[in-house]
Amino acid sequence: MKFVRNIESFFEKHIEGFFDKKLSAELQPVEIAKNLARIMEQEKTIGVSCIYVPNEYCIYLHADDFDRMSSYHQTISQDLAVFLFDEAKKKGYVLTGPPVVQIKLSDENSRNRFRCLASFSEPLLFPDDAAAIVKNDDNPSTTRVFNKVNAQVQKPVPSITGSLTVIEGGDIGLKVAVGTGRIHIGRRESNELPLTDMNTSRIHAYVVFDENAHVLHDANSLNGTYVNNHRVTFIELKSNDRIRIGNTIIVYEVN
Repeated sequence: MKFVRNIESFFEKHIEGFFDKKLSAELQPVEIAKNLARIMEQEKTIGVSCIYVPNEYCIYLHADDFDRMSSYHQTISQDLAVFLFDEAKKKGYVLTGPPVVQIKLSDENSRNRFRCLASFSEPLLFPDDAAAIVKNDDNPSTTRVFNKVNAQVQKPVPSITGSLTVIEGGDIGLKVAVGTGRIHIGRRESNELPLTDMNTSRIHAYVVFDENAHVLHDANSLNGTYVNNHRVTFIELKSNDRIRIGNTIIVYEVN
């Protein structure tokens, strides 16, 4: 019951209107969240040094619920993604990419009100001296063992360092170093670059280190991510690039 209360508190805090009286007798987002948390647990994959969990989730709703929540789809998807990120972080799991939640219309004639599917954004590769095991804690007898994968040994990649500095908006002067770790940008307080700009999403964009470069990705944000006045889905950053999200301008510089 404590787990259920924690999820309810999360949605009451972050999503206004979800517990409106008009939705009280209908499918609640908290029900979807509980289902996603259960699926994450079921689909976890134990690697050599960490536990991986899926980062892509698809929710299929029946027509009535799909239509009723149509005006909330974007908000629901974003906040469920934040919930999954926090849930994985709390349990020490590793997401294989930024969490993405999609809401789709079910094409099945099922009596279930909704169903959720999870997947990894990319195949998992494990070192050739170990096997990966997936265990279902709800059913300890269910264990799947993956065969060893002959992973090619990669040469160490030289790292570069850079920085992101807010030069325009309500957070002028805010700065964060950018190395090989993921940098999340947006209104969520626990982001590496937290913003107060209400025109940004909680996780609006993120920067990753990829092939000796820093790459900026839009995190399915509501208002989009722009680099040098061009809207982008993802882009390799160059020194002095200007990133605009909401009313905030951020400059990327290589040290």
